[in-house]
Amino acid sequence: MPSPTSPVRDAASIERLSRTFASGLSIVDLARPLISLDDNQTAAAGLDLLHRSGETVLGLRSDGLIVAWATAEDLASGGLLVDHSRPFDSHLMLNDAAGIREVLVAIGNAPHIFVRWLGIVTGVVTKVDLQKPPVRMWLFGLVTLLDTNLTWALETVYPGEAWTGLISKGRLEKAIALRDERRRRGSDCRLVDCLQIKDKADALTRDAARFQQLGWMSRRETERLAGDIEVLRNHLAHAQELEDAHLATAARLAALLEAILRADIASRLVATVELSSPSPNPLPPSSNPSAPASSSSLES
Repeated sequence: MPSPTSPVRDAASIERLSRTFASGLSIVDLARPLISLDDNQTAAAGLDLLHRSGETVLGLRSDGLIVAWATAEDLASGGLLVDHSRPFDSHLMLNDAAGIREVLVAIGNAPHIFVRWLGIVTGVVTKVDLQKPPVRMWLFGLVTLLDTNLTWALETVYPGEAWTGLISKGRLEKAIALRDERRRRGSDCRLVDCLQIKDKADALTRDAARFQQLGWMSRRETERLAGDIEVLRNHLAHAQELEDAHLATAARLAALLEAILRADIASRLVATVELSSPSPNPLPPSSNPSAPASSSSLES
């Protein structure tokens, strides 16, 4: 079956990107061995092992295999480990071949997920592990692809920097200042490349009536998501810790992986605009504060 294509990148590029994001990094790049004890030992012994190892989850063994788990909070009341046994939930288990996307989607609001190898639970991934370089690299690449899609859509719908009239004065001035600084340093930089993701999303979804034709979330929810993605991108770029809110945004992005690779969202936005009435009036050419746009194609 032929690979899908899009106006932003060709079928071969989509196929390569799909392989990279699906299998280039996997859960084994994040997981740690699940430490364990026989479930007939005391809860105090389990607590001691957790404290010494710095782990938060303890595997409980029966007949030599890890069959359940418990946390330090579970064990605080004493007794035997078997008294605090928690069965494994299939929704919180992934095979060792699972990719980063599956990890982000599965962990959701859970504090951890378990890794199966040969059908047996042997490892664990916690939200602390989501701070590791493989996850950050994966997410930054996905955000960059989304940004590329939005840039293509913005330039397609509003050629010649006609979009400047849809950006707030303050945000536009920041973009112009950034472009000028980059050019001063010798970079051949376009104004559109200096916009934030939220700027591009705001301009593309400015017309509420057209946006509703897509049948997606409300414009306000879209603005909030674009803002959340921008915050996530900044935390990734500056190596700052990803908190629960950022990881929730990461999970939403991961769920949209295939749509982002194919530029489905950007393509539908462009198609909706092209079938609609003219967009809000941009600034007239004489009022455009930016330099004339240079033609350039996006990389696939």
